[in-house]
Amino acid sequence: MDEKNSRGGFFVGLLVGGVVGSVLTLWLADRVRRQLRERGIDVGGSLAEFSAIIREKADEFLVRAKEAVKQAVEEGREASSKARSDLEERFKKES
Repeated sequence: MDEKNSRGGFFVGLLVGGVVGSVLTLWLADRVRRQLRERGIDVGGSLAEFSAIIREKADEFLVRAKEAVKQAVEEGREASSKARSDLEERFKKES
């Protein structure tokens, strides 16, 4: 019997909590919406500046990354060419 009452109490509490939460949301929504709009304008301006800075830094990073990759590829080609030459010489000497 106690188990049925506790289940019933849980569902009544759940229902009451849902109703109270819904009423509070509707009551406070207008004020919160107004505050978010006010803050959103300031945040929107800051976000535009922030995204411009990020874009600029990303472009700088890409330029440096491309240069680093080009240099690494060139060094790899040189090392490969040298290793190939060394192996060809060793193979000729052994033949």
